[in-house]
Amino acid sequence: MPRSSRTSSPDPGLIDSRLPSRYPYALLRETLQQLVTSAVDRLVTEGRLPEAVREVPVEISDTKNPEHGDYACNFAMVATKRAGMPPRQVGEALRDGLLAGEGHPFEGVEVAGPGFLNMRLRPEVISAYVPHILHRGVELAKSSSRHGKRVNVEFVSVNPNGPITVGSGRGAAFGDTLSRVMDASGYDVDREYYINDGVNSEQMRQFAASVRALALGEPLPEKAYRGEYVQDVANDVMARKEELGYVDEIGWWQRVSQELMIERQRGDLSLFGVDFQRWFSEQSLHDGGKVASAMEKLESAGNAYRASTPRDAEEVADQEKDEEEADAPAGEALWIASHSGGFGDEKDRVLVRADGRPAYIAADVAYLDNKLGERAYDKSLLILGPDHHGYIGRMYAAYQALGYPVDAKAKPAKFEIVIFQIVRFVKDGKPAPMRKRDGNIYELRDLVDELGKAQAPNATPEEQRRVGADVARFFYLMRSHDTHMDFDIDLATKQSDENPVFYVQYAHARISSVIRKAEEAGFTLGGSENLDTTLLSHPRELSLIKKILDLPNEVARCANDYGVHRLTTYAVELARTYHHFYDVCRVIQADQPELTRARLALCEAARTGLRGALQLLGVSAPDRMEKAAVVTNESSATAGE
Repeated sequence: MPRSSRTSSPDPGLIDSRLPSRYPYALLRETLQQLVTSAVDRLVTEGRLPEAVREVPVEISDTKNPEHGDYACNFAMVATKRAGMPPRQVGEALRDGLLAGEGHPFEGVEVAGPGFLNMRLRPEVISAYVPHILHRGVELAKSSSRHGKRVNVEFVSVNPNGPITVGSGRGAAFGDTLSRVMDASGYDVDREYYINDGVNSEQMRQFAASVRALALGEPLPEKAYRGEYVQDVANDVMARKEELGYVDEIGWWQRVSQELMIERQRGDLSLFGVDFQRWFSEQSLHDGGKVASAMEKLESAGNAYRASTPRDAEEVADQEKDEEEADAPAGEALWIASHSGGFGDEKDRVLVRADGRPAYIAADVAYLDNKLGERAYDKSLLILGPDHHGYIGRMYAAYQALGYPVDAKAKPAKFEIVIFQIVRFVKDGKPAPMRKRDGNIYELRDLVDELGKAQAPNATPEEQRRVGADVARFFYLMRSHDTHMDFDIDLATKQSDENPVFYVQYAHARISSVIRKAEEAGFTLGGSENLDTTLLSHPRELSLIKKILDLPNEVARCANDYGVHRLTTYAVELARTYHHFYDVCRVIQADQPELTRARLALCEAARTGLRGALQLLGVSAPDRMEKAAVVTNESSATAGE
């Protein structure tokens, strides 16, 4: 039965004069937050609530049961102590304040339980946001303003003596997605890779010696690096030795081996969708005098001292010595007072050995000072793997010793180390050690190739790599970075709706198909100025609109606590909500052109939300997919659209 048509729809975001005019594209939760805040202010002015409640934050959440309304607010529960009133009494006052006067956007506001507010919006208020979504387009996920704070995000930073492994893949996916999220939230973000290329590195000398031995067909040294990748570097050196200016000296081998290994790391990360603004050389800190300057800064501040033994030697006598302490020759060394100075570390640590060789931490201290001092970042984030927990205390201590500020909880205000946990690969329900049959390590490129070939066996190698990178990134990001995760290889290679990344991508491709078919039938979306969004009143239409509008909220939450795994959950939920809408709301209807246009606008809005979420995850959003690739449970009802 045709719906009645209307010639105009309410101005979205401006349902009445109380909606926040300074947010011309305010989204639903934002708008409701402002409405509750305004109601509280009026109640305080009227003397119904005390002044103290103005300090209580307003949070808008989903209702526990959709039948209870569209959104909920726990303000009354949180404010009860400051109000000096029972929460239900606060809730009733707030309900009355929200419903006062004409033109409010609520169909109803109920006080539930001890004082929760359940808010049900008028359908036309929800549907009026569709033009805003279309107007925002690719900017939907982004903050409406940039605050200009500069953030340096360092991640991966694998030593240049080995490839990017599947273990490092989790850190790569997490760090890159967090950078995208923070950029969307208004930060100016620089991704940075720290190259541990100090000339005094014994690891790099051994790596170079291993490459040289393989290249020249000589016996491997005792502590040799082994693996296919070492042979690959050796072969590459010999194939390009004229170009590289071959000289059979260990210094030349070390430089060239490192350059070729970094080249390989850079290529593999780029294949994975990760590109850094800066590859920062540790050696540049030594060459530029930055390490020496940082040591002088600590010493002049009284936070480093010269002694043959640390000040806290007796206090920490039972602790195992660091490798660098054990390796230190007798004599006066430079120590950082990371423990004795009250900076929270387990013990003081050697910065410069008695023979003048800097310890590993010396360059790290200089690097931190370079980021926060010389380059003046507002915040430095350092993302490390699960074997670096012991590194947190010493670097937080170094931060304070350098004179940088702490917050109210005595935590570094401008520096944070974020640890991602172990990823375990599972196949046939059992742990699958990711090593090759010959014992070689399993590289990230191996995983990408395996997943791509399984999912797209007939595609070009380039397309297989794109598919493999999509699957790998999505799966790495499906669990919180601070919990252990299982990477299910069987699920990742399935071509069914059980595979979440393809379930989401299929939803995007399905919307694109609907829009193409609508154009073939003579329907085009055109401008939204005459779009009758009031026709979008079906519960599944309204649920889809609300879910799309949640994207900016999810991004803000991720930027706040780094929980970027929520974006994979959001993408799956949005795809599911779209499929549910599509099952019961036929889009293309020749006898109802206005409804068709309204639903096409909603489809485009859903496509915008999916594309925005996938872009933040670093996953592609294909407009076409083979129908056999993903068979959704919901696809049968209206597949003939």
